[in-house]
Amino acid sequence: MPTLVRALPYVLTPLVAIAALAVMRMRPVEVQGQQVELGAVVDEVLGVGVLESAREVAVSFEAAGRVTGLSVDEGASVMQGDVLGTLDASDATRELAVAESAHGAAAAAVDRAQAELERARTASAQASADRARADMLAAAGAIDAADHEAGIQREASERATVRASESALRQAEQARKVASRTSGIRAAQVADGRLYSPLSGLVVARSVEEGQLVTPGTPAFTIVATDAMRVRAWVDETALGRLMIGQPARLVFRSEAARSFPGRVERIGREVDRQTHELLVDIAITELPANFAIGQRADAFIELGRRDGVPRVPRGWCTGQCAVVEDGRVATRSVTLGLQGRDSVEVVSGLAPGDVVLAPGAPAGKRVRVAVTP
Repeated sequence: MPTLVRALPYVLTPLVAIAALAVMRMRPVEVQGQQVELGAVVDEVLGVGVLESAREVAVSFEAAGRVTGLSVDEGASVMQGDVLGTLDASDATRELAVAESAHGAAAAAVDRAQAELERARTASAQASADRARADMLAAAGAIDAADHEAGIQREASERATVRASESALRQAEQARKVASRTSGIRAAQVADGRLYSPLSGLVVARSVEEGQLVTPGTPAFTIVATDAMRVRAWVDETALGRLMIGQPARLVFRSEAARSFPGRVERIGREVDRQTHELLVDIAITELPANFAIGQRADAFIELGRRDGVPRVPRGWCTGQCAVVEDGRVATRSVTLGLQGRDSVEVVSGLAPGDVVLAPGAPAGKRVRVAVTP
């Protein structure tokens, strides 16, 4: 009996171990799973690019001078025709006043010449009528030859006066045209001292300061049209066959990574970079972040295909077969997959909404406890 008691621990220890192992094998293993649900499967291609405007202009003064005023700064919104800056135009302004005065005098001279011509034409008409009467009277012998000759001379004199008046009017009109051109030139010189915005948009750069001397063509401002914003994204050439104008896209800016902005493919490049094997795709964007900057980076997700309201499973969890839970154990089920999205895959057959699929690596035939993946 003492010998049996001493041997008992050696007998029980293996039995306990076997029993514990059996219990452990019967205990459910926790695995990651997800319920099959109806939803959208979206096939997207990623492109990385920057924010730009389709219309960007560098604005410069057209005259030389010292900058006397700047109306806007970087970040300001402007409308087409707004004054952006001015130059010292005092000399041009004085010359414009002189030119306008000369133009006024020339216009008055034209008016006087026109009045003189009208008077000359009236007198010439009267002289012609008198000459006709004198011709009739001379033929009837009612006047002498001297009076008849005087009528002829008077008519000739009045006609010469008309020709002189016409010449004077032409000279006055020419002088007015010259004065008008001079006035226009002086006005343009004054206007050149004012810099106007050629479009409505946003000032993204200012290159001059008040008091600075500038020459014609010196860049002063850079303005972009905010109604023509786009993201120019580099996309791998493998997606070229499925890219189309008008495809929807979502844009994620690095400054607001938690939000997507809607866009649409506007243009597809026709040249692939020889080193990276990527091409440029322009994506128009109508809604911008509250704070944005030209040149900031953005991720562009271009939608190549979409299925709405279809059964879906996480991408990578199923190939031709899926691990599922049947009667509390891991089982394998054959499935047919459809559209491959970035995060999920369409299930054409083999699974139904409510089925639970398991993450890769689930032990076949084991009892499991599913921890649902959010």
